[in-house]
Amino acid sequence: MKFFKALFVVSLLFAAMLLMIGVFVPEIDEEIELNIEAPIVTVYAGLMNTDDLTEWVEDLQKIERTGGILAMPGSTFELHFKSIETEVKYELEIIELIPLKSMKYKLHNDMLEIEVSTNFEINGLTTDMQVFVQAKGKGLLVKSFLPLMKSVVMDEIRADFVAFKHLQEQ
Repeated sequence: MKFFKALFVVSLLFAAMLLMIGVFVPEIDEEIELNIEAPIVTVYAGLMNTDDLTEWVEDLQKIERTGGILAMPGSTFELHFKSIETEVKYELEIIELIPLKSMKYKLHNDMLEIEVSTNFEINGLTTDMQVFVQAKGKGLLVKSFLPLMKSVVMDEIRADFVAFKHLQEQ
């Protein structure tokens, strides 16, 4: 009987800890810096080409334009990711675009919102790219588990940008 009481207390403490995390740590942030051995025009055009996203974003099956013109501010796209048993959809919205300088976009669905800000800088014949990623959970349960999943989420995003780097350097 004492074992079950102790297990119950530990479970309550764990639930309270997750609740506190969800309330006080509402988002996770990560900065990624890359040096790409390609001219800035090539790198910028590669990031703007939504048709090539499936080549460097892992598990992305297809992308469909749902509004706007090309990859301009206000344009929206629906991204279909394959998951273990289901398909996960995100809406991609281009927020801000300064040609050859920076780009901001937002990925979101009913559980998660990810904002990405990318800055480009000329470094001789190469391009320095600084990416700032901010992920926010929607709903208390997702907010509670998001800090625990930080390494998984950010490792996936980092891997996608490294794949982009390799694609641009080919």
